[in-house]
Amino acid sequence: MANRQKRGSTKKTSTRARGRGGTRGRFGLGTDVQTSYFFMLNCLLHSRVHTGIESNSEFYDEDVNVYLAHLLNAHVDPRYIARNASCIALGDADLRRMLGDTCDDRQRFRLYKANADYLLMAVTVFDLFEEHRYNRSLAFQISRETYIGRASTYYALASSYASKLRRSTNALSEVFRKLSEGIDSYVKILSFLRGEYLDFIRRYSQGELFHLDRAIEEIEKSEAIEKMRNDFLDTYQAWLTSGDQELRERLAEQAALLKEIDPTFEFKPPK
Repeated sequence: MANRQKRGSTKKTSTRARGRGGTRGRFGLGTDVQTSYFFMLNCLLHSRVHTGIESNSEFYDEDVNVYLAHLLNAHVDPRYIARNASCIALGDADLRRMLGDTCDDRQRFRLYKANADYLLMAVTVFDLFEEHRYNRSLAFQISRETYIGRASTYYALASSYASKLRRSTNALSEVFRKLSEGIDSYVKILSFLRGEYLDFIRRYSQGELFHLDRAIEEIEKSEAIEKMRNDFLDTYQAWLTSGDQELRERLAEQAALLKEIDPTFEFKPPK
């Protein structure tokens, strides 16, 4: 009897647990994050194969794969962006100012890590730094390679602080060391991933945008001329029907505007 009661209690508890689990699955709590993480990891591994930089080809770096997959997946969550926004520096001078405000090694580690991650994603997945900006003087332009070099330096410093905080080399410091030393390879892999799997298209150059603007202006001009022609014909028809002097004056104004926009336009009102 006692055993039956115990089994009955266990069965009831299991049913409740399954019910809670079913609710969790039904509402997708946690499952979306897990699915997107494996998607990013799968894309990363395929990108390594396609770029010829397969895992562990130069040194063991499966741990870097895991870190990069988590980093890619983190950018799906707006809360991650909001949390790290205060750590992102506008440049080296801004980062030095932020570092000068604290003597805490943990905060220094966080700043170097956040800015290294930001620069790595910026030059690859989001392509925020173009090779050439037409609206900026050559003296003030910073090359993409400079940003990549900064990311490498920041990862090296983050690795150093990670070791200092744990008082020894650890898994996290090793990941950052590998990212720093192999930055060019990881930039190539992530850049390939961006276009092949995330479907982020290449940015228009300033020259391409100029020609696109001109094409749009020509289309808008053609549409405006077409509308003015239609309005002119409506006025002309109304004037022919009524002979109203006010319509004649409006017709002359519309003809003058059309002539100004389209020099090929000719109109001589009948007497």
